[in-house]
Amino acid sequence: MKLRSLGFVLGLLAVMLACSFVGPVTTPVDQPSVETIVVETLQALTPETAASPIVPTATAPATEAITLTGTAVTFGNVSLVNPIGLASNISGVQVPAVGEADGGPWGVGPAHIELDLGGYLLQDKFHKPKIYIYPAQEFAAANAGAAQNIIRLQTVLLNPAGPLSNDTLPNVPFFNAGQVFAAQTKVIQFKNGSGVRMLTEYAQYYATINNNDLFYHFQGLTSDGRYYIIAILPVTAPMLANDDNPESPVPAGGIPFPGFDAPASDLEAYYNNITAALNTAAPETFNPTINILDALISSIQVLN
Repeated sequence: MKLRSLGFVLGLLAVMLACSFVGPVTTPVDQPSVETIVVETLQALTPETAASPIVPTATAPATEAITLTGTAVTFGNVSLVNPIGLASNISGVQVPAVGEADGGPWGVGPAHIELDLGGYLLQDKFHKPKIYIYPAQEFAAANAGAAQNIIRLQTVLLNPAGPLSNDTLPNVPFFNAGQVFAAQTKVIQFKNGSGVRMLTEYAQYYATINNNDLFYHFQGLTSDGRYYIIAILPVTAPMLANDDNPESPVPAGGIPFPGFDAPASDLEAYYNNITAALNTAAPETFNPTINILDALISSIQVLN
């Protein structure tokens, strides 16, 4: 079954803290170069959690200044801008540390911040719109999956202009399921760090790609290597079915699911064709648009 069988329900007592809101702002997002971020991150992470140190040789992509209009939000040491039209509000909670007895091996982690996007543009999707901010070294030390995915993320950032494939991209370490595909992949920068975003879906079997389970996924590291950011934001695409029922109608231009009993080669072709269709779709055809989600991520700043 899909993520619906996940055993990582935290069962935590979360302490709700107040967020401070500022009026509407237009914020230019200043972004350092990807190469600078990667070098500083590799220097900051310990040998236990970092990949083997190598010198980046690729030229970093040109940095674009992003102007974002919305509401500035601050929670603890995290600030960001809630773009107009994306969510009614962004609230935060300080989540206590979780041990294996409560979270299972994939749910182990240190105390961290969880941001919830209330009144999000899409409602009643499988995933809730959230942004997680973990202390990177503590998470890597406590959770082997987190350590592996931080290394995957570093590897991507060492060669930001290189190919980004489902086999090499970082996964959500607290999901008890696998990443089925990755589309619309891109390295993007935020106020004091860098990461990679993609559109994806998670499952424990050959699943249909649909608008109930699809989400925008971002993983990033602050430039000092201290914080690891994971964003999970539901998104829909015009060529996908509304839900995961293989009998649900597929819109014109969509790709029908070949069936659970189809040969593996047909299922692989299905995922490859879905990925290609999502990659060629214009960013503004998604809901929310990829540009507004990128702008949200680009506005994040995590202070020490």
